[in-house]
Amino acid sequence: MKVCFDGIGEEIVTFEAAEGVQVGTLVKVSGLGQVAPCAAAGDVPVGVVQNVRAGICGVQTRGYMLAPSAVGLTVGFALLSADKDKKLAAGTSGRPGFVLYVDEAAGVCGVLF
Repeated sequence: MKVCFDGIGEEIVTFEAAEGVQVGTLVKVSGLGQVAPCAAAGDVPVGVVQNVRAGICGVQTRGYMLAPSAVGLTVGFALLSADKDKKLAAGTSGRPGFVLYVDEAAGVCGVLF
């Protein structure tokens, strides 16, 4: 890719991490100040985990971020949620986002929330 979107509007929020939260995964709000991995189709992600330490995690909730991508995701504006494989997919419901980059071979996309 010849252009870089890194850093656009980044916002990192600190949450208590439920079991299974790992760096790079999509997470959803699961309780008061707590996030858990998006584990079911249709889960709406609050963001992507950037760091985890001692039961606390930093979640990027806004700006340009890399996320695990479902097969068939394309560049453009979409309603985004997790699919059955815990990857970001477009559908008829979810969080509005703008997909700027898709690498199907690597299973990753760049999205602007």
